[in-house]
Amino acid sequence: MYQSSDSNRNNTSQNLNTPVEETFDLKVIIDKVVSNWLLYCLCILVCFTIAVLYASYSSPVWHIKSKILINNDSDNSQSVLGGGMNGSISSLFSPKSSADNELQVLRSRTLMEKTVAAMQLNVKTYLVDGLKSREIYNESPFIINVISKVDTVLERTYVIDVQSNTSVRITNGDEDIDITSEFGRNINLPQHTLVIKRRNGFPLAKQYKLKIQATDATVDDFSKILSAELSDKQATTIDLSIEYYHPAKGEAILNKLMQLYLLSNLQNEKQIADSTIAFIESRINLVSKELNNIEKQFEIYKSQNKIANISEQSKSLVTSASGYYDKLAEQDIQLNIINDLERNLSNPKNKNIIPSSLVNSSDQALAAAINSYNELLINRDRSTLSLTDDNPILLNIDKQINNARINILKSISSYKESLQIGKKQLQKQNQNLTGQIKELPNKERNYLDFARQQNLKQELYLFLLQKREETAISKNSTLSNARILDTAKSEFKPSKPRKSIVWLVGIIVGVLLPSLYLIIKSLTKTRIESKIDIEHETSVPILAEIGHNSDKNSLVTGSNSRSVISEQFRSLRTNLQFILESSKSNVLLFTSSMSGEGKSFLSLNIGSALALTGKKVVFMEMDLRKPKLSESLGLTIDNGYTQYAISDDEKYDYKKLLKSLSFNSNCYLISSGPIPPNPAELLETRKLDELMSYLRANFDYVIIDCAPIGLVTDAQMLERHADLTLYVTRERYTYKSQLSIVDDLYVNKKVKKVYIIINDVKMNKTGYSSYKQAYGYGIEEEGVMSKLKFWNRNK
Repeated sequence: MYQSSDSNRNNTSQNLNTPVEETFDLKVIIDKVVSNWLLYCLCILVCFTIAVLYASYSSPVWHIKSKILINNDSDNSQSVLGGGMNGSISSLFSPKSSADNELQVLRSRTLMEKTVAAMQLNVKTYLVDGLKSREIYNESPFIINVISKVDTVLERTYVIDVQSNTSVRITNGDEDIDITSEFGRNINLPQHTLVIKRRNGFPLAKQYKLKIQATDATVDDFSKILSAELSDKQATTIDLSIEYYHPAKGEAILNKLMQLYLLSNLQNEKQIADSTIAFIESRINLVSKELNNIEKQFEIYKSQNKIANISEQSKSLVTSASGYYDKLAEQDIQLNIINDLERNLSNPKNKNIIPSSLVNSSDQALAAAINSYNELLINRDRSTLSLTDDNPILLNIDKQINNARINILKSISSYKESLQIGKKQLQKQNQNLTGQIKELPNKERNYLDFARQQNLKQELYLFLLQKREETAISKNSTLSNARILDTAKSEFKPSKPRKSIVWLVGIIVGVLLPSLYLIIKSLTKTRIESKIDIEHETSVPILAEIGHNSDKNSLVTGSNSRSVISEQFRSLRTNLQFILESSKSNVLLFTSSMSGEGKSFLSLNIGSALALTGKKVVFMEMDLRKPKLSESLGLTIDNGYTQYAISDDEKYDYKKLLKSLSFNSNCYLISSGPIPPNPAELLETRKLDELMSYLRANFDYVIIDCAPIGLVTDAQMLERHADLTLYVTRERYTYKSQLSIVDDLYVNKKVKKVYIIINDVKMNKTGYSSYKQAYGYGIEEEGVMSKLKFWNRNK
């Protein structure tokens, strides 16, 4: 029988000493939520109400999208106009397009500024319908023209109240405006002049709002909501999308943006052709003047020398020399063209397009270099639409253009040298023929010189006329390298707000807010508030939890007491029977971190609970610095331990120290006596050992109420006499940091047995509520319940 009890005692002690690991405890979280259910319900209700109001009154947003195709390899009609010397010049203004570059153009601020200006997007009209205001567009009953008077426009919202079918009233509190005007008349405002024109067929509401923004702010707003992305990495299609509050207006904005982009793209293509035509026109005018001058001189020469035709004798020789003259003329044409190109390229600031078809097709390297130079110029013009002059990409293109210009000049120099060598050879052969015709009259030689110069200029003139016509045809047949695949179209239902998601977010926020509040509160609190706090701070086992005592009386464990707190002390008494050896006298030592945690209250009531079982109990008031136990019992501290410790009587009668207590005949008290100047020294005397031996021999339990161990060493000095040390903590009073004291005693084994008792626990917690419900019969509730019983008795 006793072996079984000892085994149970050892198992209980072993379980109590098992340290609590910090693990995720779902039950603790559920208890925390349940104990704060009112806070959670209130937050969820408020957040859900806000979510419902937001979903009901916020303006719906539609998703509008369209698609554009970029043609990277344009096969225009220009490519069939010829090649080589007489080939097409169209390759100069139909370069390959990059979808990535076009993507940047579509996102550019310049294009958005044009769209905002074309549609006057900085002016918005809203229909006021109770608490809601929604934007109107093509259903607006009037058209508003706005003319700004200032450069920097401040955002203003004007209220338009319809007075009648012919007049409106405009008000604004910021500018102190209150104007009544008729439709169609100028309305002068500080920043703008308004003209409101009535549209027939649309009914008038009572009130509208007019919002006018700065153009730059509007451009920024629409640039943020515009999305332009490649449909696929392998494709050259671009998806455009925008989210806007009015589906029809959103579609109109996106369509206008695409129209302006295509127009700008086509203008860029034609600009290249215009530059080529201008260059050819300047050369035609110069050559025409030179040809007219030679023809006039030739005419004067023939008139003065009366030359009608060449003699038959010189026909054969002239025929032979004619072939060399033709070749020499072709060389001179090429040299003139090359000299003109060299003069244009010698100036770095001159960045005009160079017609590659003017160069003889025999030098393909020079033609390829000119085409590469022209492509760089075109790419630079396109890049300036979305890049600034100091952008690294643009600077790199300029560097490439300069390098290409230098390479062309080197190629021209080489080509020019070859032409000059060929010309010298022709001149040498021509001199041989000239020597053969020296016998011909001087007039005939001059005649041939004039004819050769006239033929040279005439061929060059006809060549330039041909190229001008080819370029004009190419310009008129130029098409944009992009086209619209899908026009702007809004979705059938608005994309925002999604009411179900908004409601769900409201509920989630309603749960998160109180949870966050409780987490922050838990992280910032410095005092213990529950058993969990103690378990997280120390591994010392917890022996019992004692509830809050609302009664002013310190003794709550009388023989007739049936309150919840008295039952808790009885439960503590039961736990002690499993820890202590009932076959001998046991000494219980009560200590704490600081004063006010309830050592005296707990020691008095546990002693009373033990005495109720017929055990003899003696209380020792060993807090010699600040005794409270005698005071709580209504006794004086006279004739106590202090007098005994300093007495010289070797045969001291210990019964003089014992004071019987009225609440139980088995309870006695040894008071502290007067407060000594050296309390620590009095606890180390031999007399204390003799007293403890006497008490162990005559009492079943000796309960020592000593000073806080966190302040002085008295408790450690008394611990050598104790069989069990009970460390008292108090909810909402003991600091978490002070638990390191008892943890150090436990871990380093400075005391034999130490357990924690939690005092002043809130009785409205979930665990104690269930305790009341399970054991509520026959238990007298304190506070409110006792008042109800008193009210019932009076009734």
